[in-house]
Amino acid sequence: MPSHVFADHAAAQPPERGTVDALISQTRRLRVDVDAVRRDAVADRGDAEGRWQRALCDLAVHQLNDLDDHLAQLRDGPPRTGGEPAAPVVPGDVPGSVGVGRVSGEPDRGSLLSRVGSAEWNLLTDEATWSRELYDILGRDPAAPPLSLDEFPSLVHPDDQPQLTAMVTDCLIDGKPIDGEFRVLRSDGRERQVHMMGEPVLATDGSTASMWAVLRDVSELRRSQRVVRESRDSLQRHHDIAQTEHRLAVALQEAVLPPWRGSLRLPHGGPGGLDLAAQYLPSATSALIGGDWYDAMELPGGEALLSVGDLTGHGVAVTAGMAMLLGTLRGLAV
Repeated sequence: MPSHVFADHAAAQPPERGTVDALISQTRRLRVDVDAVRRDAVADRGDAEGRWQRALCDLAVHQLNDLDDHLAQLRDGPPRTGGEPAAPVVPGDVPGSVGVGRVSGEPDRGSLLSRVGSAEWNLLTDEATWSRELYDILGRDPAAPPLSLDEFPSLVHPDDQPQLTAMVTDCLIDGKPIDGEFRVLRSDGRERQVHMMGEPVLATDGSTASMWAVLRDVSELRRSQRVVRESRDSLQRHHDIAQTEHRLAVALQEAVLPPWRGSLRLPHGGPGGLDLAAQYLPSATSALIGGDWYDAMELPGGEALLSVGDLTGHGVAVTAGMAMLLGTLRGLAV
């Protein structure tokens, strides 16, 4: 896409290539390290916390992939326009480099260039210019002419068309930059989430001459973020359920175990024959609260029933079973 001089923008100088290469190498090493953490730390975890950890690691690798690709694009310069294919990009040069979230059937050159495209719409000549990458993102034939600004919303999900129209109108009329997302319906039937950023290009008289935009396919990034949110919510629900079960189990045990605390002398009101002392300390986690019990009860004939036991297992169900068993034992003794 040809460059333009904006009324309030100074000409940018290209970055030092060696500096960008160093940043790319650091990013790729960090990406490999994060992927190693993902494999080693959560390989055997199948619970809610493990799923949350995996989702976070996947999202981190996605972000590092994008950072790597952004830096590569910064080093290599702007993408070609007019349907010309971009130069091939060599995958990561760090041994063990991996890619996460690449979708089967999507263009995969190992670079963000396969997921970022550019466009310019000239308002004076009604000409439109699209990069090859934008054709790939939108699922359009590169041989087809680019759509005009009026035709472009036809590719957008009907529910998102008003939002796109409002962003373009604000850009052309009020000079506001475009920064928003919408869904694109591709010709192959797939739906992609696209993030669009753009600005008006001003003529010498201050009027809007054209509008340029950069469109990025963020479908996989949003999917990873959604997985993180869902796994985090699942982990929170799991934690809340565990806390509730813990409170129920403790309350149930306190309801059925002997009400006395400290020491007890049996039989009541008679000569001291038996001194008892017991204390139950429930586990801090519901998973370890089980069917342990102790009991001391004076029988009608002046004798005492002492019992200590444990049901196999843990949790509210086992605690409830213990309560039933203890009640049955007391009933039989009387």
